[in-house]
Amino acid sequence: MGGTAAGYYKKSNRSLFPVMLVSERPDRVAVNLAGGKVILLTSGSPFAVILPTVMKDFMASMEDIYQTYWVGRFLQVLRYIGFFLSITLSGLYVALTSYNPEVFRAQLAISIAGSRTGVPYPSFIEVLLMLFMMELLTEASIRLPKAIGPTATTVGGLILGQAATEADLVSNIMIILVSAVAISNFVVPINSFSFAIRVLKYFVLVLATLFGLLGVVVGFFMIIAYFVKLDSFGEPFFTLVQNKSKKNLGNG
Repeated sequence: MGGTAAGYYKKSNRSLFPVMLVSERPDRVAVNLAGGKVILLTSGSPFAVILPTVMKDFMASMEDIYQTYWVGRFLQVLRYIGFFLSITLSGLYVALTSYNPEVFRAQLAISIAGSRTGVPYPSFIEVLLMLFMMELLTEASIRLPKAIGPTATTVGGLILGQAATEADLVSNIMIILVSAVAISNFVVPINSFSFAIRVLKYFVLVLATLFGLLGVVVGFFMIIAYFVKLDSFGEPFFTLVQNKSKKNLGNG
């Protein structure tokens, strides 16, 4: 399914992360079939259901197999870094500016405090406002026609960010941070997984607002614990490296 997700199924209606993958790409189906996975095909449908699927599958792009070994590994590392930043960056901003500013160097702490001089409300409201506007822009880019969607959302984002900073509603640092969060989220190749990440960052943000830097750390480890608990048809979801024995079995 590469960068475009046709859809996904979940183990239950309350499961945040998908445990089955729906793809229309023949190369992804072929790779997973060779790896020993089950492929479900329905007559009259162009999509195939792949199961079981683990975290490694949602962080992998089919373009990686056409790259050299180290280039493919470098791209995968970039995606995991983007995954981490997308979840924790907004919470870290709130925690470090409101609770633990001593973590910054003096010059950086003064710069951030100076950029927030005219902002009339706490950093949590500032982050929540900009993240909400970014979610609206993201949804608008999906719903608008492809001919004008990217242009409209780019121009809208630039105008919105400039107007918000000039009106002292948000700081300049906040604009940079929200852009970094959005870019990090788009690095994830499977849309169904990136949608879940968009929800998780608010969970970490709330914990950071209540408990500061400790809340960010605890929230991230709670997410890891949820991944460890989750399974896809008996296969542990928190699988980052392919099992060599299964790989050899699939290629045999």
